[in-house]
Amino acid sequence: MKPIVKTITCPKCGKKQYFTMYPSINASSHPGLAEKYLTGGLTTLTCEKCGFAGNIEYPMLYSDLKKKFSVFFAPDRDDREAKLMNVLPAHLLPGMQLRLVHSADDLREKIFIFRDHLDDRIVETEKDSILREMGVRHEQPFPENLYYAQDLFSCEGRSLIFVPKRGDAYLEPIKTPFETYEKIKMLMHDIWERPVEDYTVVDSTWVQAASLGEHA
Repeated sequence: MKPIVKTITCPKCGKKQYFTMYPSINASSHPGLAEKYLTGGLTTLTCEKCGFAGNIEYPMLYSDLKKKFSVFFAPDRDDREAKLMNVLPAHLLPGMQLRLVHSADDLREKIFIFRDHLDDRIVETEKDSILREMGVRHEQPFPENLYYAQDLFSCEGRSLIFVPKRGDAYLEPIKTPFETYEKIKMLMHDIWERPVEDYTVVDSTWVQAASLGEHA
């Protein structure tokens, strides 16, 4: 899908200016565009008159055909499934991870997870475990959300990095041993065998429903 140019009004001074939106990004064929999106270069509007900078959110399909995942970002919606017809070549759909998200943070997280060849269902389970442990310890400030950020290799071994967020502030990163991820994968294998059809929200609610054999 081609870029769309729209006129945006600055919320601070009222200046109107053009802004280019990308309703579809294929990271495997346009890696530079994908990186520009991840760093905010495609979603930040800086007013030509007053210098005010703000984030512009709009529906977007982010796909990486080489790494076999596609994520549909649908802000201002709360549905948990979406059918997108003919957005990907039919011969590529088998084995493709299809996900639906409603926030930019969730979109970036899914991209990081799949780029690192991880399973987001296992990651969501580990995130829930981390938050439960923090709650038991009554840690403050307690995060409202927790996001996967990096698969880290170091002299200390392999670790997964998670970033807590409270309000608009990102808190001190949390590092967990990769063995925790592998243990969850082994102990809860029945959940990972459950198919995810169409573009679906896979989060802690999905994991909890799957563990009970329900539909999220």
